[in-house]
Amino acid sequence: MSDKSIRFALHGYGYIGRMHVLASQLSLAANGGPTVLWDTAVVRDMQSNAAQQASTAFAHVTDRLADLHERPLDAIDIASPNDLHFAPFELALEKGWAVYCEKPISHCLEEAERMVALAQTRQMVEQVALVYRFHPAVLEAQQWLLSGQLGRVLTFRGELLHGGYLNPARPMSWRLQKQASGGGAVMDLGIHIIDLIHLLCGKVAHVAAETRTFIPSRAGAAGMEAVDVDDWASITLHTESGAVGTIEVSRVHYGEETDSLTIVCERGVLRLPLDMYQGVTLHTYEPNIAPITLDKNQHADIFTAKFAQSTLLNLHATALAAFCARVQGKTVPYAVPTLADACVAQAVCEAALAAGSTKKQ
Repeated sequence: MSDKSIRFALHGYGYIGRMHVLASQLSLAANGGPTVLWDTAVVRDMQSNAAQQASTAFAHVTDRLADLHERPLDAIDIASPNDLHFAPFELALEKGWAVYCEKPISHCLEEAERMVALAQTRQMVEQVALVYRFHPAVLEAQQWLLSGQLGRVLTFRGELLHGGYLNPARPMSWRLQKQASGGGAVMDLGIHIIDLIHLLCGKVAHVAAETRTFIPSRAGAAGMEAVDVDDWASITLHTESGAVGTIEVSRVHYGEETDSLTIVCERGVLRLPLDMYQGVTLHTYEPNIAPITLDKNQHADIFTAKFAQSTLLNLHATALAAFCARVQGKTVPYAVPTLADACVAQAVCEAALAAGSTKKQ
């Protein structure tokens, strides 16, 4: 591996895999490196559109994970369905590759915990795509909370309201099957906000929730198939420090989607507009609050007006830039999301799903 390039394999070339490839190109264009060389894509079907599209971006495309054994790789990006994450992760352990993994890291908590335990036996570079940690407002909120000027956190309110599954004509996919995904809106979206609560407000100690599945079946390969994951959830969380708050997540919020987090402290309120690429808004009654000084670094400010794209693409690009820097042995000024962080957030998600199921009985 040269100082300017990292050779990657990608496991899974669906929507999120394509997002990672595009994000790596944006990061390179904006800050000059390191270069991501997309060596091999592992797809599920060599006759699929994904395989055809991958052939334009990768030197090699295969449907066999074993074909990676002989490739000269530095890292693997795991962007396949959640129940397929373990095998490429295990191969990376064997080969000594760095691992960049989508969230949740597995379809079930037991396997996620096993991945964490295995990773801790090796001094490997690993990172999870909990990309909101790299949002400018999150970085700024961290500085405000660490300054102590706002006092302790009292309450919080998080929303990730998306609309991809409101249309009942949208066909069945692995994201709507618990066996493959591990959960619906809670596991897909809620894990992001729960991770931010852990980062900014403290560890969750108690969970209550209500969940709903509004569209119970969809057209699949074998006709109408049952949807066994949640479309929507409202979750109440209590932290170990005494803060209490709510999260609403939805995949049936069609139209104007909303991603936000509001944190109420003793001396002010922080609003984080997660759906816009901008800083935090502070409202305070205290006239003597001193402005904070943000840490400057090579990644957080890479997106000038000419390079900045959608918020989500910017976040993926920043996260991948941080990962690549770490692969090259550099230190980055972020609270990098690890497998262990993702596992802790997944445990809260599973507790919320269990609580929601209990309420509906």
